Amino acid sequence: MNAEISIQHLSFEYDEHHPLLSDLSLTFTPGAFSLLIGPTGCGKSTLLKIMAGLYPKYGGKITQGQVDLGGLSQAMMFQDAGEQFTMATPREEIIFSLENLGLSRGQYEARLQRATDFAQIGQLLDQKIATMSGGEQQRVALAVLVAMDVDLLLLDEPFASVDPQARSFLVDKLVQLKQQGKTIILTDHVFTDYLGKVDQLYRFDQQTVRQLPDQERDAVLAQDQTVPLAFALPRGSDPAAFVLTDVELRTGRLLLKQDQLKLYQGKVTLLTGPNGVGKTSLFRALTKLLPYSGSICWEGKEVAKQKARTYFLHVAQVFQKATDQFIQITVKDELAISKKLRKNDYLTDERIDQALADLDLIDHLDQVVYSLSGGQKKKLQILLMLISGHEVLLIDEPLSGLDRQSSKQIIQLMQDSQAAMNQTIIVISHQFHGLSDWCDYHLRLDQQRLQYVTD
Repeated sequence: MNAEISIQHLSFEYDEHHPLLSDLSLTFTPGAFSLLIGPTGCGKSTLLKIMAGLYPKYGGKITQGQVDLGGLSQAMMFQDAGEQFTMATPREEIIFSLENLGLSRGQYEARLQRATDFAQIGQLLDQKIATMSGGEQQRVALAVLVAMDVDLLLLDEPFASVDPQARSFLVDKLVQLKQQGKTIILTDHVFTDYLGKVDQLYRFDQQTVRQLPDQERDAVLAQDQTVPLAFALPRGSDPAAFVLTDVELRTGRLLLKQDQLKLYQGKVTLLTGPNGVGKTSLFRALTKLLPYSGSICWEGKEVAKQKARTYFLHVAQVFQKATDQFIQITVKDELAISKKLRKNDYLTDERIDQALADLDLIDHLDQVVYSLSGGQKKKLQILLMLISGHEVLLIDEPLSGLDRQSSKQIIQLMQDSQAAMNQTIIVISHQFHGLSDWCDYHLRLDQQRLQYVTD
């Protein structure tokens, strides 16, 4: 048995104005499955990056203390899996990683096959990573770690963009790795599927971390068990924002074949479906980023024939990856741009300041947006897009990377803004907690078809 993984009196800061970890001491048991939880921006991802050797090498400063991994080899999976890929396809990415370890062709071919089978990515091996959904990319990233065969797997919200079935599958796969002797340490804001599988639960709070006793651990993990969903079906006579007629969408394969469908004006619609089924591609078609056959009309006019500059004054997409939305350097600069482009007077400067305080962003105005935590980036991104006041918002995974309290705040902010501006909002999400009470309708994409459902 290896020695314990030990963190002793660790203090870390990105700069002297933003201390993040303070005199942190804790231990992890080798061969255990450990989960780190806590508010958005509390330092969970930072701790994993320190353990992975990325910090302070590539950012920040350790002002005291040390980390001892007990001789374990390690590798990390980022919250945004797309950030860590170097090659074009999963096959190339895995081979590249194994070649860097000095493996021979025979060795890496065996590991490639084992990782492919383990993560069940055979159908994705030669697909361009850039064309994959977020959930598919996360599965590929896990396969890379499995192929590397390290002792310690550090995973930063590895299931943020996966559908519920894939999440359950991947959690069970991590349990299998633990049974093979691997040490698993991961962060998450959603606790579904962990009960009875996680050995150690650590809660971050006010720059400190506490390991919860077994009874308290199980009580926390029981909070997020699946609840049934119930939605009304739309009335066909209600006014439509978009009308789809004989639409086909393709990205190398057929994603959607829809004879007739309405997306309703002034309503909030939850769009769900398995990873890679084409939900984000539908958003791209609605925002002129992906060609389609058939007809998609917005307010009676064909989307493909709309002038982009005019159309985008009314219809906007909130991307799954928050950094794809940013164009300025600091939080303050991003806010200034959105205020300048504001097309509705609901979100006044006073309301914006209150939202910044509620979202714990008010003290980060001078911070570089790319140095924010994943959850802080997501909160800022949603606020910026609401400030712009578009009539239609297509929001892709708004709760990704957010703790329960932040999710409630973001949902309330979206709900208040939508009601005040009578916006048409379509939300892609694999996290339903809180969203199901706000959304009017549930639209499911599966087997190349969209259908309104009641659950």
